[in-house]
Amino acid sequence: MSQFVAIYLPQSGPNDTTATLIEWTKAAGDHVGRGEIVAVAETTKSVFEIEAPQTGYLYPLAESGQEVEVGAVIAAVSETAASLAAAQAWLAAQESQAARRATAPTQPPAAAEMRKPATKKAELLAQRHQIDLTQVPAAGDRITEADVLAYVEGASGEQRAAEPKPSTSPLPHHPNDQLRDLVDDRYPTAHIQRLLIIGGGNGAVQIIDALTRIPHQRAVAIMDDNAALHGKTVAGVPVIGAIDAARAGELLASGAIDAAVISVSTSIPFRERVFAAWKAQGIRFANVIHPSAVVGINVAWGEGNVVMAFCHFGACATVGDNNFLSAYCSIEHHCVLGSHCSFGPGVVTSSRVHIGDRVRFGTGIFIEPGVVIGADSVIASGLAIAQHIPERSLLKAKLSYTMRRRE
Repeated sequence: MSQFVAIYLPQSGPNDTTATLIEWTKAAGDHVGRGEIVAVAETTKSVFEIEAPQTGYLYPLAESGQEVEVGAVIAAVSETAASLAAAQAWLAAQESQAARRATAPTQPPAAAEMRKPATKKAELLAQRHQIDLTQVPAAGDRITEADVLAYVEGASGEQRAAEPKPSTSPLPHHPNDQLRDLVDDRYPTAHIQRLLIIGGGNGAVQIIDALTRIPHQRAVAIMDDNAALHGKTVAGVPVIGAIDAARAGELLASGAIDAAVISVSTSIPFRERVFAAWKAQGIRFANVIHPSAVVGINVAWGEGNVVMAFCHFGACATVGDNNFLSAYCSIEHHCVLGSHCSFGPGVVTSSRVHIGDRVRFGTGIFIEPGVVIGADSVIASGLAIAQHIPERSLLKAKLSYTMRRRE
């Protein structure tokens, strides 16, 4: 039986918890050398390469385009030729053993020195959650950050299971009553647009921060699939349940909300999928534009765009639907921006730039006049672009950049 060595998804940045696999540079069964690049992944602000930990035969265990948690096994390397099915069986066995260890009753060690050594990240995470590392089972020869996270999630799950389940309706009378306003509903002349935010993470905080400065808009509710957030508030805005187009439609029909806005900037497929599905249900999307943004004359707007502080839109620019622009971005005059794009801070275009749909930009990017950037491309941080970029391109930043077509 072949002995496999796991390839884990590394952590690219201190705040990254997931990354998207852009492509595998090697196929299943290819022979690779230690340190050879086998895959490319991306986070919100960077594109990075993944190397083989040893020489052997590569067997990918995650798909291109898949969003993967940091620390998850994405591939296996075998010293001798094996098969993809054998690698998948090995991974399933590893996960089964880890699950048994996590659920089995643990006996406290006789002394702290008997526990397995832990990584520095595992120790810091254990201190943050006030966890005794002697209680944390390790999947390998060391206690890792992933082991601590698994232990925390298991304990949280047991606690949530023991707690009484909250009602799915905010109040027993009608599920939308909690979102009605006794003043605004009686005085519609100066009606404030009430927004439902899709996603309760960091993007929601940015949107709520902008809305505190926008007098004609207000966040009234958040939907998020993370059940741990349900019944809580984000900057005073209640998280009313999972992301549910049908319920959003009811809220819209009852007047509890006027429109929705998507706060998730890191996943373009999620943004596009939710936008299309909810639009098909007749749900409107609002543009949330920070009041510090400068908007020139004759700028044409789609809907569902999020524009953060100190952005700039030059005269006669055209903006599509459902884009997320972080702070200090500039779309110059007569530019055309497609839909479902995501911008890190400080992306600056010159005039007459055309940007296709679903383009993802890092931070600090400069684009020369008249450049065309094809749809579904990923542009890494720190680049100056002076030539047309084909569709599905991956631009990587080092001392100089190289361009790779995304298959």
